[in-house]
Amino acid sequence: MFKTTVLLPFLGLPIGIKANIVKLCTAYLDLPMYYSCAIVDDEQHAIDVLHDYIEETRFLKLFSTFNNPIDALKTISAGDRIDFLFLDIDMDGMKGTELSRHLRSKARFVIYASSHLENEVREIDSGFECYLGKPISMKRFAGTIDKLMRLNNLPINN
Repeated sequence: MFKTTVLLPFLGLPIGIKANIVKLCTAYLDLPMYYSCAIVDDEQHAIDVLHDYIEETRFLKLFSTFNNPIDALKTISAGDRIDFLFLDIDMDGMKGTELSRHLRSKARFVIYASSHLENEVREIDSGFECYLGKPISMKRFAGTIDKLMRLNNLPINN
């Protein structure tokens, strides 16, 4: 059986071999990087709007949507890791603020999407990361994601 040993480019390999290794390394580094998102809202229209915005953002992927907070609580398991969790506040069965307490360890960022004013939301849960007022615009959505990415030094792979 024939074995091949791959040496690193800085070890003085001929130019052609170096170029191929560099191309392979560059290709690996250019793999798409995605951040996962989940939406919990009892209004299908709000889910649809956020779904469309996530699809339009090249580095975001939708993990799941729920129109019932209890289903979200049962479905999102300990092994799941969600980067952006979008939560409505007023939902039947469980308030978004309560659901946030249960899912906070599974989500990097909790973003409330609500028709409440931001000051009212802050009184309910002072620990939330961001707020999107309904109706949600693409400009506000993109600005919120960008702000969280920049503040937390998260990479975006083009």
